[in-house]
Amino acid sequence: MKKLLPKLIDETQSAFVQGRQILDGVLIANEVIDEAKRKKREVLMFKVDFEKAYDSVDWDFLDFVME
Repeated sequence: MKKLLPKLIDETQSAFVQGRQILDGVLIANEVIDEAKRKKREVLMFKVDFEKAYDSVDWDFLDFVME
């Protein structure tokens, strides 16, 4: 699985990946807001979760790989 996962996990995935932190996205958003406030600029941000992770799992494949 170690060889396969890098092909399946997007580089923007920050949670549940070795060497990445679940809070990275939150910290980056906070830095953008702080910078906008410092420069007295308006900023509009939104977060969209395009899909439910568990709904996209191929459970048969996962079961096969784990056996």
